[in-house]
Amino acid sequence: MTLGKPSAIAGGPDKVQMDEAFILQISLEIGLGGGSECVSYELQRAWLAMGLDARVLASLATEAEPRQGITYVAPWLTAWGLRARWRHLATIIAVPLFTLFATWRAYRTRGAKIILSHGDSLIGDVCVVHAVNRASLVEKRRAGYYGWLINPSNLWVGWRDWWMLRGLRYRRIVAISERVREQLKHHYNVPDDRIVTIPNGINLARFDPKNASARMEVRRSFGLSEDVPLVLFVGSQFQLKGLEFAIRALAEMNTKAVLLVVGGDSAAPFKRLAEQLGVSERVIFAGPRTDLPRIYPAADVFVLPTLYETFALVCLEAMASGLPVLACSVGGIEDYLRDGENGFFIQREALDIADKLDRVLSDGNLQHRLREGGLATAGNYAWEKIAKQYLQLFQELMAEQLQDSRSSGRLMITEPNVSIQ
Repeated sequence: MTLGKPSAIAGGPDKVQMDEAFILQISLEIGLGGGSECVSYELQRAWLAMGLDARVLASLATEAEPRQGITYVAPWLTAWGLRARWRHLATIIAVPLFTLFATWRAYRTRGAKIILSHGDSLIGDVCVVHAVNRASLVEKRRAGYYGWLINPSNLWVGWRDWWMLRGLRYRRIVAISERVREQLKHHYNVPDDRIVTIPNGINLARFDPKNASARMEVRRSFGLSEDVPLVLFVGSQFQLKGLEFAIRALAEMNTKAVLLVVGGDSAAPFKRLAEQLGVSERVIFAGPRTDLPRIYPAADVFVLPTLYETFALVCLEAMASGLPVLACSVGGIEDYLRDGENGFFIQREALDIADKLDRVLSDGNLQHRLREGGLATAGNYAWEKIAKQYLQLFQELMAEQLQDSRSSGRLMITEPNVSIQ
């Protein structure tokens, strides 16, 4: 992209504008399902609200809004069962194909643009790294978790990451946490000055800590009264996320709490564990849910004894819903969880988790303090603020390219303007 001289434009104190240039995100999916598709969705929503020319190349959009600016690339790929039982086999075909098609489409898209890839393009200006696969596999091996060996998509991810990260194909790499930043340097030798840390955000409008009606309705649907202490666990990989330790903690607690488990994984081995420990009547498996904003207010505390995370957006969602958060000190959780202020760090050990759950559930003043701390923390991660951090990065990249163009004496073709005030 060739750039002209930025010029000042009018606007209020929160006004953000990009003229003539547009943002092009590349993501296989876009929607509220979680992970990179949620990030691309929320960034698109925020930028459109700012009046920017924001576009997306995607194969599937799961939400009705925002559809503006989305161009579908090989939408037939999503019919291959990316969420089916054998999704790993479908993924190893569909994801590389989308990456190739989207790369070609991005290359052929004319006009001054900033290309933001979520790992689904082989070209671009900025690549958002949502997970460092090598680091994840190291932690899984250390914990004796080898289920990833039957997932052939690791072959593709390994090559893709080598191409993108070790090959420095992008002008900047966005790490969503400081831990990811260190992993990029350690596993791929990415220079520190090529990495920018920008966390994921949260749509505060979706989460209401005062939603009393949802609390009562959800509890009623699970046969729980208002006074039953309810602990919430959310995660799709039960072994990796530490569900075993949450169940074992339930058996060690003095408080007769109920554990609500939300996530799409095989529950059978964990149901057997609950039966062996004599707590099966106090563990509810709700399966995958699309109504998490209504689920959170029904609980009293959130627990995540996870082995590996890059950011753990569910913890921030829990904070925005008024829940104290108990989570392991891994990944991006380290960046926003403050021990004793908005939650507690825990070990993957039943007695430690049980002790801290008892402390929170038996002390109303402590619970209130952690709740207020969590709400304040979540407020710092509003997507509008995160979207502006990306725009600041784009402005820096365009200024750099302008300087490079002047140094080389190349002719300017376009003259996009960026002003962030």
